Amino acid sequence: MRLPILLLLFCAIGVGLTACNRYGDDIDAVKTADTVIPGKTNEVLAIDIAGARGTIEWQGGAAPQYQSDDIVGVTAVIKRVSAAGNRHRIELDFIHNRQTKKVGFDGVLVDGKKQDMVSGALNLFMLQLE
Repeated sequence: MRLPILLLLFCAIGVGLTACNRYGDDIDAVKTADTVIPGKTNEVLAIDIAGARGTIEWQGGAAPQYQSDDIVGVTAVIKRVSAAGNRHRIELDFIHNRQTKKVGFDGVLVDGKKQDMVSGALNLFMLQLE
């Protein structure tokens, strides 16, 4: 009786891991690209924004707004805690084109609010000062 349950559990875990790895190459491509600041990889940028008290989670998934299976959305979700204890959530959105191998910056959300390039940069700078 336990054997079928264990087999089902292992199969479910295997399917889940396969789904997670489906975007692993896209995430790696985005991390190593220097899309936002020339000479600084997107991964280093996310680490700098997170600081010593923050965490980073990289997520990959379909980007339906581009209507192409070759274009994948990748997001760096940064949860940052300032020295004063304020909590912030920053999302750096990127796209990876599997066909052209190009990576593009798609925008930033700071605490759930979409930012344009100027206000986004200013808000990220202000978070660094906290």
